Amino acid sequence: MLSQEQYQESIRPLEEKILLFLRTFEDVQENMHFGKIPEAQGRVRDTLGDFFETALSSAASLEPPEELTGFHAAFAAALTHLNNCSTAFLGGVPGPNFGGAFVNSRFSLCRGLDLLYNQRAHLPTLSQYWLLPEAASRRDALETRADGVAVPVGMIHQTQTQEHAEYSLYIPEYYSPDTDWPLIVCLHGGYGRGDDYIWTWLRPAKSKGYLLLSPKSLGPTWSVLQPPVDSRSIRAMFDTVCETYQVDRSRVYLSGLSDGGTYTYLLGLDQAELFAGIAPIAGELSPATDGMLRQKRGIDTPIHVIHGVHDFIFPVEAIRSSNELLEHIGYKVKYTELPDWSHALTYTINETLVLPWFESLEPKEQG
Repeated sequence: MLSQEQYQESIRPLEEKILLFLRTFEDVQENMHFGKIPEAQGRVRDTLGDFFETALSSAASLEPPEELTGFHAAFAAALTHLNNCSTAFLGGVPGPNFGGAFVNSRFSLCRGLDLLYNQRAHLPTLSQYWLLPEAASRRDALETRADGVAVPVGMIHQTQTQEHAEYSLYIPEYYSPDTDWPLIVCLHGGYGRGDDYIWTWLRPAKSKGYLLLSPKSLGPTWSVLQPPVDSRSIRAMFDTVCETYQVDRSRVYLSGLSDGGTYTYLLGLDQAELFAGIAPIAGELSPATDGMLRQKRGIDTPIHVIHGVHDFIFPVEAIRSSNELLEHIGYKVKYTELPDWSHALTYTINETLVLPWFESLEPKEQG
């Protein structure tokens, strides 16, 4: 049996390689173009080599000290999930059916992330992955639980009930009810999940002190043709969060990706009283908003539309036209067009475009 120091020394190289994989795979996911899948697979393959094969064998051969047996089991399970992630991604055949491989890869990734995040106290090198660089020096403070806090903090996953779908919630570990906390509602893309998309927002939320609510749609994607179906579910989640935590109702924001971006328009205009600003990303302005636009619902709600020039699902020309329509009606629209982006995940976009814009807005006046 290894001592604690020997054990930590043995897993440090594995930890460093996992960090490299996570950063590389994140960048690949964010810059994904379905016409360039082989290049993306090659980049992941070059980063990994035979890492997971040797890491799984190495982890299995270690005898952790008794006090770290629970951690070791979780760490080994996380390695298995990350291996499944890379296997699904690298094994996907480029073409129209690659989306299934990508979704399976993503779900395995998030299972691994969940295990690693819960064990980050034993992973000092890897723990920096969940912080913005400027927050690294405050890591201890950002991990310190406030005295007397009885409610759950950290990453929380809630199951479906009769009132709402399942959802994921992030509450900063240093949460205190003595402060009002801003909240970001973040909506996944089609065939995604809340416990998947929330990871694209974790770094800025943890580093800057935001609560995150990441709902799962009731169906495979958001109820664009019948908006009340999912809006009732999200409202029930939101009310539960506000009953449990000290939410600053003047600083509640909404953003979503792809179908989640489309639903951001629908929810954000229909329930404009909730949101200080909305940011649809790589989504379209659905015809289901026609009645809302005619009534000028949410006319005072700031909107930041973000779209890629190379989007292959919602062509950029249509987005330009819908922005012109919104401006003509009188909506407060900011439009950011990304010349090199296609239709993919949003880690950097959330950190460098969406959150700074949210923080530039005035708090919403409460009636």
